[in-house]
Amino acid sequence: MRIKDVKAFPTSFPIPPANRVALGIGTAVKRDAVVVKVTTDEGVTGWGEAHHGRAHTAVAKLIETTLKQLVVGMDAHDVTGVWEKIYRFQLASHGMGAGTCLAMSGIDMALWDIRGKALGIPLYRLLGGRRKAVPAYAGGVSLGYQPPQALLEEAQKSLDQGYKAIKLRVGDTVANDVQRMKAVRQACGDELVILTDANIGYEPDDVRRVMPAMDELGIGWLEEPFPAQDYRSYR
Repeated sequence: MRIKDVKAFPTSFPIPPANRVALGIGTAVKRDAVVVKVTTDEGVTGWGEAHHGRAHTAVAKLIETTLKQLVVGMDAHDVTGVWEKIYRFQLASHGMGAGTCLAMSGIDMALWDIRGKALGIPLYRLLGGRRKAVPAYAGGVSLGYQPPQALLEEAQKSLDQGYKAIKLRVGDTVANDVQRMKAVRQACGDELVILTDANIGYEPDDVRRVMPAMDELGIGWLEEPFPAQDYRSYR
C-alpha cells in the first residue's frame, strides 16, 4: 500500500471580542488548525492534524509541497521510514527544523490512522496498549487572566460537566496568579486537581517566587514556565 496523495487544509476562525482570553503568549483572537489527509493507492485514507504554529497557511503549504514530494510513493505502513526520510532531507538541514516538525506531525498521525484502518484494529492496540479509563482535565484557553470571580464562573462550567481537574493559565504576574489560584482552591475545595500553564510567561525568578505558593495550594504542575532554551534557568 503506497502513499498516493497528501493534502493539507488550513482553517481559521475568529474569537468574538467578548470571548477573548489573555494568556502568557498574548491574547487569543483566533483559533487555527491544519487538517492533513493522506490517501493511498488502495483507497485507504488517513486523517491527522499538524500544529498550526500561528502560521497555518504556511504549515499547510510546506506539507503540500516539500513534504508531499518526499513521501508520495512510499509504503504507507512504513511510518519510521517516512520519518527518517523527512529528517534526512528536510528536518536536519535547510534551516527548516521547527516548521518541518509542525508539518510532519499531521502526516505521521494520518499514517497511523491508515495503519489502523488497513489492519482493522484500533490505534491503541497498534501501539501496544489496552483500553482503559484515562483521567482528563479541562482547560483550553478559556481559563486565562480573568478577575477571580469571572474565572470561578468559567471554571464552574467544566466542573458542572463532571471534570475533576482543571488547568489555569498563569504567567501574568506572580501576585495576580497566586490570587487566582487561591480563589479557585478556596471555592472548589481540596478535592479539585488544579494544574497550571504559564505559556512561557514567567522569568526564572518569577518561578522561584511562585513555586512556594503553588506547593502550599497543592498545585499539580507548572507547565512551560519559560522557553526551554532560556539558559538562565540552568543556574
